[in-house]
Amino acid sequence: MAIPPRAAGLHVVITGASSGLGAALARVYAQPGVRLSLLGRHERRLAKVAADCIAAGAEVAMTVCDVTDVDGMAAWLIGADQARLIDIVFANAGIGGNAAMAPLQGETNVVARSIFATNTLGVINTATPIIPRFVERRAGHFVVVSSLAGLLGLPHSPAYCGSKAAVRIYAEGLRRMMRPHGVRVTVVNPGFIDTPMSRSLPLVGSLTWSAERAAGAIKAAVEKGKSEFTFPWPLRLAVAATRLLPIRLVDAVLAKAYRRENLR
Repeated sequence: MAIPPRAAGLHVVITGASSGLGAALARVYAQPGVRLSLLGRHERRLAKVAADCIAAGAEVAMTVCDVTDVDGMAAWLIGADQARLIDIVFANAGIGGNAAMAPLQGETNVVARSIFATNTLGVINTATPIIPRFVERRAGHFVVVSSLAGLLGLPHSPAYCGSKAAVRIYAEGLRRMMRPHGVRVTVVNPGFIDTPMSRSLPLVGSLTWSAERAAGAIKAAVEKGKSEFTFPWPLRLAVAATRLLPIRLVDAVLAKAYRRENLR
């Protein structure tokens, strides 16, 4: 494949950029000399994020597309890379919040498949077009936004937890595969972030980070070349503690909490 000449300035690609963490990541990277390629499903919200980034001095290209669109994603990513070599890709788009909460009778097939199509296959659709180009030039950084929920199976959202666990393991394998090629891969496991998605949940508490704080911390972790970044640390410790407790105890506590919340 023909590789265009290196242009000055960083080129950052972000999926799910129309709101929440994706929008915050776009704004934290927006500065003169930076090119942002932003993708989202909601044109009006995406245009507002793009306008904010342009006002901050960044060059912005926005595209309305769903990450489940295999051909659309490939065309967008290859086109973006041809316009200016991509440095960082954030595979951030996802379904979560109340839309991913399971009722007492369990998730329907349609809902579960939709969650996996976006959260898991959407990441793969973002990786597969660009990774070969990163390998060819022995450069590039691929960032997968998973979740703390990908570290623990919660009764509140089995499909969501499973989809995020899948992309976390995918990112781990990809990172080890890409290491000899000079391509970096980072997996990010956020806890609660103050976004429209998380505000639809009944579980959000005092450990919630603002989207701006989360985006800044993720940017710093990526710049340091961290393999994995999990926050906030109290929730990270709480999840780690469940691995040390008897499985029956963890199962009983989480199942009781889930039932109590659903019967309110």
